[in-house]
Amino acid sequence: MNKILVAIDESKVSETVLEKAKKIATMFESEVLVVTAIQKLAPSHYYRFGADFTHYDLVNAQAEDNAKKLLAHAKEVLKSIPGKCTTQVVHGNPADVILEMTEIKEPALLIMGSRGLGGFKRAMLGSVSTKVLHHATCDVMIIKDQ
Repeated sequence: MNKILVAIDESKVSETVLEKAKKIATMFESEVLVVTAIQKLAPSHYYRFGADFTHYDLVNAQAEDNAKKLLAHAKEVLKSIPGKCTTQVVHGNPADVILEMTEIKEPALLIMGSRGLGGFKRAMLGSVSTKVLHHATCDVMIIKDQ
């Protein structure tokens, strides 16, 4: 297993995802790429005329800063693995950009978490892990939120 893609977010389960990735990467001396996805806020076209959109820029900048801190933490957790560890912030719909990364980077394994949304929330919001599981071009390990 030469390459592992690890997708994390700010949920509690991401810590478990990193620990599992660390064990597997150490066992197989794998290279690890850790990604986190940001979907930037954009103002609606209905409110463009004369509106102040600085708050969108502030929220997007804060999201970018949070993502960089999250990836710095991931790098710290994975610093002892024998293979190379890199991190990347990706922009767009989380499921779509994670799937895109599996196609571009061609990992042997993708590890990600699942927050365990109930049936109604999953139907209303969709599930990133479910979409990725059904469409990924590599093996997928889903870590359940305990």
